[in-house]
Amino acid sequence: MPSSEVNSKMLTEQRRNLIAGLVTTQGTVSAEQLSQQFAVSHMTIYRDLKILESLGKLRFVRGGAVQTETDNNNEPIYFTKRQVHKKQKEQIAKYAAQNFISDGDFIILEAGTTVSAMVKHLRHKHLTIMTNGLETVNEAASLLPDLSVMCCGGILREISHTFVGPQAEQFFREIRGKTLFLSASGMTLEGGVTDPNLLEIQVKRAMAASVDHVVLMLDSSKFGQRSLSLLLPLSQIQTIITDSNAPSADVSSLRDMGIDVRIAR
Repeated sequence: MPSSEVNSKMLTEQRRNLIAGLVTTQGTVSAEQLSQQFAVSHMTIYRDLKILESLGKLRFVRGGAVQTETDNNNEPIYFTKRQVHKKQKEQIAKYAAQNFISDGDFIILEAGTTVSAMVKHLRHKHLTIMTNGLETVNEAASLLPDLSVMCCGGILREISHTFVGPQAEQFFREIRGKTLFLSASGMTLEGGVTDPNLLEIQVKRAMAASVDHVVLMLDSSKFGQRSLSLLLPLSQIQTIITDSNAPSADVSSLRDMGIDVRIAR
């Protein structure tokens, strides 16, 4: 084999090993990030991810890859998730803040990265936000005293910077809000909205039971993905905000179910 072919094979193997290592340490990676980091085309990264998936090193998802099996049930850490599909998350967050909140509202912000990105867009008067997210509280602190912030107690999870457990669940059972802004790890038409962690799911269900309107904020990479356990059936979702890459067939089916699907541009 010519030396140039040997070198090319070595570079390919090294890149794939590095990609597998990134997925292991970060929990998730985006194809765009990998393409920039390794200075190769998106098609090359696509081939790398498919090969690594066939070897059981990762799970290929739309827009990137996630771990196959981890102690956290494929749950990436909070600050890693913030960088994945960041542009779409920002579009969705801004749209939600501008179109689904009014002055004087009592709203619940679940602690996902898409939802927490709303905080910077809150320009409303006499707004009260309730959350289980440490980072959401930290960001909202810069807007005091123009809004009121309430945070539940409970056990702080390191991976997600969220408060969970019986105290958190009880807090949300005892309050009433107008709208819950919710995110999740996946959604399918057949299986509903799913998430990887049962403690998080219990808190989110308590949130959903305490509001009049549930807004699911879901970037297009989550469509067709199924996580560990059911969070909510689609019958309990009134509105879904997503980006323009969401599958048109799924969007049509959701609207046929009576769900108000909005495309943030």
